[in-house]
Amino acid sequence: MTGSPVVFVAARFFVGRRDADGARDQARKALAGAVLSVALSLVPLITVMQVADGMIQGISARYVELGTYHAQAYPYASSDYAAARDAALLSPGITGAWIETQSVGVAFANGRREGVAVRGVEQGFLSAPSTAAYLRVESGEAILAKPYDALVGSAMAAKLGLSPGDPVNLISLKKGRDGGMLPRVTMLVVRGIVSAGYRDLDAQWLFMRQDTAARVLPKENSRSFVGIKADDPFGRPYAARDAVEGRLPAGFTAYSWRDVERNLFESLASTRTMLLLIMAVTVAVAAVNVSSALTTLVLERGQEIAVMKSLGAGPADLARIFSLGGAAIGGLGAAIGAAGGMLASLRINDVLALIEKTANVARKVSATLSGGAAPEVFKVLDPAYYLETIPVDVRFGEIAVVVAATVALSFVAALGPARRAAALSPLDGFRKR
Repeated sequence: MTGSPVVFVAARFFVGRRDADGARDQARKALAGAVLSVALSLVPLITVMQVADGMIQGISARYVELGTYHAQAYPYASSDYAAARDAALLSPGITGAWIETQSVGVAFANGRREGVAVRGVEQGFLSAPSTAAYLRVESGEAILAKPYDALVGSAMAAKLGLSPGDPVNLISLKKGRDGGMLPRVTMLVVRGIVSAGYRDLDAQWLFMRQDTAARVLPKENSRSFVGIKADDPFGRPYAARDAVEGRLPAGFTAYSWRDVERNLFESLASTRTMLLLIMAVTVAVAAVNVSSALTTLVLERGQEIAVMKSLGAGPADLARIFSLGGAAIGGLGAAIGAAGGMLASLRINDVLALIEKTANVARKVSATLSGGAAPEVFKVLDPAYYLETIPVDVRFGEIAVVVAATVALSFVAALGPARRAAALSPLDGFRKR
């Protein structure tokens, strides 16, 4: 059978017809439902994919730019940190290198106390553009001008009731002569309140000058290293490490950010994979709907199939019509779903804000009517574990892969109804009328 009649009758199959009462047939409704199910399954999948990517990218960028650096140089047989820093700065492709001393302690202010991760940093690190891009100054200034100046994370400042200019005591432990642990108190002055936009970091960090930290923090409870930055840490994650290898003084070795925070980033990647697998199940269910709709189409179009076979259409022609029809259904649904998913992704922060506002108003009204206490503010994403604002960077390549996979899955789902149509005899088709 030539191509034109096949295309014509195939179009007749999928356009549908009206009965004596003017209503569309069940096959047409089933096909529309299949398109809608594919579209609705892709909206949450693409939204979750883009939001998860944005969340992971945002969290990773904050850890890498503010905490891990692009690489870290640790001593194993030397303590000349200044020489290691200078050697790193002279390496090709390196944009910055700074000495940092880290420890832990307890911050005490206004009768409150909180455990802190103490970071002794150089001012150049705080002033670097890559740091300033993610470390927001909420009040005061991010300058450690005096020896005992300090910067405090916003979440910690809220817990301790701190503002710029307030004193804060840092309690650390040092080993006494008898081997016991003795407290050491360092009085600091809050110079600024800063935020990484991620509560998990804002609730931990207390910044102070590196030279002061190296002097006052107990050596047995602290560590020092050289933090190194280069261009494009995500596109070339090992660039900073490779650039300084062989150039650092003897006794130093470098590690990339992937090595330093391997467990964290693998955990984030695993979480994303699990979310996508769960969402992918909905697409598989939608493919079943495509198969079901085409099966209904075969049952209702028995006479047309019989006519086509009588006119010379072979089993391969009919199999091709229904299998490609299934792919077309998947493609149409995927296009609609991809557009909806991208729109939801781009407006996700507004959507979450609307949900939170509506939920909080409803909870407040319910509490007022029942005479109960005012409820706590509801958050869709707990800021203790998620970013305050989700960065969204739509990756069209990933969306194209999802759309193509959906079309392929719909094509596979259509193979069963296609075989059934191809096996239908003309006599059986006319009898069903």
